[in-house]
This record gives sequence, structure tokens and C-alpha cells, in this order.
Amino acid sequence: MAIGITKTPGGKKAFWVVGAFYLIIGFEFFYMASPFAAYFYSVYGPGLRYFSENPVLAWLSRLFLPHIVAESQSFLLDLRNSIGGILAFMGFLGFCLGAGQVYYRKLAKKSAATGGLYTIVRHPQYACLILCGFGLLLLWPRYIVLLSFTVMIFVYYFLAKHEEGECESKFGEPYREYKARTPMFLPLPRSLWPEWTFVRAGGMLRYPTILLVFGIVSVTAVFAANGLKVWSVKKLYGLYTHNEAFVSIAKAETEALKHIVGITLENPDVRKRIEAGRQKVNDKFIHYILPAQWYVSELPMNQIEGAVGGHHHPKGYDRTLQRIVFTRAELGTDREAVGRDILLQAVRNEPLFEVVVDLAQNQVVGIKDPPNKRKYAGIPLPLY
Repeated sequence: MAIGITKTPGGKKAFWVVGAFYLIIGFEFFYMASPFAAYFYSVYGPGLRYFSENPVLAWLSRLFLPHIVAESQSFLLDLRNSIGGILAFMGFLGFCLGAGQVYYRKLAKKSAATGGLYTIVRHPQYACLILCGFGLLLLWPRYIVLLSFTVMIFVYYFLAKHEEGECESKFGEPYREYKARTPMFLPLPRSLWPEWTFVRAGGMLRYPTILLVFGIVSVTAVFAANGLKVWSVKKLYGLYTHNEAFVSIAKAETEALKHIVGITLENPDVRKRIEAGRQKVNDKFIHYILPAQWYVSELPMNQIEGAVGGHHHPKGYDRTLQRIVFTRAELGTDREAVGRDILLQAVRNEPLFEVVVDLAQNQVVGIKDPPNKRKYAGIPLPLY
């Protein structure tokens, strides 16, 4: 907000609409990772199902960064949730501090707020909400959240420009001097300020130009997200064959994965179940390897005793006991997918069975059918 000026009714409405939308996104992540997820996804489910079942819009509900995988070959991927949580908290805290500064000065009938956070940037509340939104995007990286984040930036930019026009009318030269020396959103040197001159264009070209720029930014963001998706899949610990992708949730080198998979596939009951789950000759499969004492609610696996929340990763687990959750993948395209590409093209999976392997005994010690009811049945879930 520009030095604490009161918003116009239209600007205030747009501000709260965008803020409420990101609050919903934040709640989605919170409840996805909490014991209340099954209940609250009864609210989110219909919208996500609508996107996932629409051939044109299905990609919007998918994720472009890992969510299930806890450990990968990239420390940045492993820290994504921590970084996202910190940014979201810092952004929300900064927004509260900026709002408190503005409304204190208004209630105390003092001059406009130009100190504190407002000495760093002209619109600290918008900047902090954008920071919070970016944190939420890291926490829950769906394509629809990415595009919503893009919309958020554009809406806040134009709200800020509108408010600055009011400030110049109300405060005159002192505000213009403040504006000249203070960055808009980012505390960068003047030469790096991204002042978009196209918004000053008048006549019929202004709005088509804005829509064109928004389209270019959105398409660029989606292409960048696709690149991140391909890169992140390459950083997973996995083992791939022509028709199968074995993805490890925890750190596991290739030789260790080969050992676990080799013991499992030597079991005749396992091979028989895999063939029973095959519907076509060229069916594709995604199988998940994780410590037997871990639990991930998005996987079609049976509940683990003592597991709390959506992701249960106890530190002192027995590394000699491993679990493989077998699933058949459904691809979103008719194009042939081989090995790692199965992860990139899969849109959902169907549970088959799960196996517990004892590496100390070099044998399968348990085979279970999947749970009768999948926890998030019908809701598009992350696949890795």
C-alpha cells in the first residue's frame, strides 16, 4: 500500500479477493499434511476433480515439483518445504507488521506512513503477500497455483499503481520525492527497478498490451515449471525399466535399489500379482520404495501403526525392512513412455499390492492387498 493511503472500494475488494484465494491455497497445503485432510478434501475435492477430469484443464491440477519424495539427490529439493514454509511465514508476518504500521498512524491521526517497512519499499504489504504466495507455491506446486501466483503479481502491481496516483494527488511533491527514492516491491537499486512503461500507454492499445504481457509471462512460467519438473524427476532416487519406474521415497543408491527390487521380483507370488494387475501388454507401472516404518498418505498403502499425520518419517527406523507399494500407472497421453518418462506422463495410478522385504534375510516377509478405500479417492494426487 502506498504510504498508508486508504484503498478505494474497488481496490479493497480486489485485494481481499486475491488474499482470500491464497488463504484457500494455504489451507489446502495445511490440511493435506494434517490428520484432518480427508475431511477437508471433501471441500477441495470437487474442484480438483473437475480440473483433473477435464481433458483440456487436467494439467492445472498436477504438480511440477516432488511432494511425496522426502529425500532426493538435490538438497534444494529436500529443503523445498522448509524454504516454502519460512517464506510463507515471513511474508505473512511482514504483511501484519506493515498493516499494523499503517493503521496505527491512521488511528493516531498521524501523518502518512513512510517510515519502518515503507522506507525499504513503497508497498511492503503487497510485497510481503507476494513473498507469502511464493512460499505457498513451493509448498504446494500445482500449475493452477503457479498461474494464480502470476495473477496475484499483476493484480497487486496495478492496485499499487492506482494507489500511487491517488497518493500523488493527495500528497503532491513530497510523495513524488518519496516515490523517486524508494523501490516499488523489491529493495533493488534504481537501475534494476522493473518499471513497466506499457501501463502508461493510453487508448485502445493499453488493455490488449497488458493481456499480451500477462499471456507471455504465464506461458513462460508454465514452460519454466515444466523444465523444473523434468529436472526434479532426474534428481529422484529411482530404478527404471522399459515399463516400470521404481521410485524411492528415501535416499537409496542404485545398487541398493537393485538389491531390494531383485529380492522382491524373485518371489513367485509377487510376479503372479504383477501379471494379474496387467491389463495390456504395454501397461506402465509406478512402484514406490520406502522404509517399512514410514507412511505416506498419498500412496495406496495400509496405515502404519503409530503413524501421525499425512507423512510419517521416524528417524530411528530399521533400514533392513523396506516396503514396495506396487501401482499401475495411467498415462495422460497415447505417446509411448519408457522408464523415467512414465513419471512425467502419468496422471494417476491404481493400487495393486504392497510388499515388505527383509534385507537381513534377503526375502519377502509380507504381501498385502491395498486398503479397501483409498484415503483421497477421486482426488488428483502427486505421483512422486
